[in-house]
Amino acid sequence: MSAPKQSQHIAFPATRWSLVRAVQAGSTEDAAAAMEELCKGYWYPIYAFLRRSGYAKHDAQDLTQAFFHRLITENALLTAQQEAGKLRSWLLSVLKRLISDHTRHHSARKRGGGTSHVSFDELAAEERYKLEPTEVSDPDALFTHVWAQDLVADVREKLREAYCASGRAEVFEMLEPFLLWEKDPPSCREIAQKIGSSEVATRLLIHRLRVKFRTLLKEEVARTVLTPQEIPGELAWLQSVLAGQ
Repeated sequence: MSAPKQSQHIAFPATRWSLVRAVQAGSTEDAAAAMEELCKGYWYPIYAFLRRSGYAKHDAQDLTQAFFHRLITENALLTAQQEAGKLRSWLLSVLKRLISDHTRHHSARKRGGGTSHVSFDELAAEERYKLEPTEVSDPDALFTHVWAQDLVADVREKLREAYCASGRAEVFEMLEPFLLWEKDPPSCREIAQKIGSSEVATRLLIHRLRVKFRTLLKEEVARTVLTPQEIPGELAWLQSVLAGQ
């Protein structure tokens, strides 16, 4: 295994404090569900961070499992304090301690060696990692890039489900390229012809789609910050990451 790189500036995006509170104060069933959602949302960014830090895929898989094993078995989330700052910094400290321990002991936890397993598709993770932009060489930069992509993908899926529920799945499929951060959407005239509508009516549909998307995105971002005043900054950060700035 090659020596991991050292990142000079880590910028983990904040996670969902509502889930952390559910782990801390919820019933056993609710806490387990919240922990599962946290793991589901973060296992790939953690894996990508480790891979880009220089760990081979099997070591990164082991360390990803070990990271969540530490959160689960040591009840670490129970001591996390929202008032202490963004949880991303706390998660980073847990991961850095884990990497430090791994380096000292010169071996990752053995697969299936009594750890609490987090369910994820290791093959799919590696295949996805191979598609990540090679020019993003810094681990923390890749983490934020992946996290931003996943957040937007989740919002798009929620919007897709809303359109499907109202019987407008086909309309969503045709209008989706016009959502925020699409660089080369088709012409409005082309879409209008496909849906059998005027350009004016089609532009209105696109406007409504974007409004709904941005509303859902703002709601999702609001779950990741401590105060409403931070939302505009997080939205600007998100757009800059996705724009490759």
